[in-house]
Amino acid sequence: MRTTWLILLAMVLAGIAMYYVANRQKPVSPYDTISITNTADSISQKVRVFVAYDPAEVSFRDSTWYEHDSIPLKELSVHQTLNTFDKHYTNATLYIDYGHQWFYDVVVNKPAQDAAYQLNFTINNSADSFRLEAVINDPARDQLHLRGPMMKMYNAFLLTYGNRLSPNTDTTTGPQAPPPARLITVIKK
Repeated sequence: MRTTWLILLAMVLAGIAMYYVANRQKPVSPYDTISITNTADSISQKVRVFVAYDPAEVSFRDSTWYEHDSIPLKELSVHQTLNTFDKHYTNATLYIDYGHQWFYDVVVNKPAQDAAYQLNFTINNSADSFRLEAVINDPARDQLHLRGPMMKMYNAFLLTYGNRLSPNTDTTTGPQAPPPARLITVIKK
């Protein structure tokens, strides 16, 4: 008889625990989440996302993205259910690569490292080119919507962010125009 009461008590406690777990609010993810949404499967299977943290120069050679010191960029998982990545940064550049033929770079600036962003990308084929639409959602603040054409890729090229380079210290040449915000240099093999 005592065993029956113990089993009944264990079942009641298990039911209370299951009810509590099912009805509690899920906290905001402590990490950024990234996903490809509203995109045809034939396109989304060829999409890869790479990240560089505050880069001044990034290169692409032989189907690999590199930092300026030839370290391959970290690839983010967008084809798995657990698609979170590190949140401890204030400036990151994401490179959305479609089949090593088209790319789009998105600069993400955060006001604080503890902010958790939700990044949703949509890629559509239109008139022999590809267009990207993105929503960067900060649940605590606001949303940012991006839209534009993806850029054609070369076998090897260098992508330089002029506004992140160190300022020119040569004062003998006189005043100089500011460098362009982004410069693509094609590397001939």
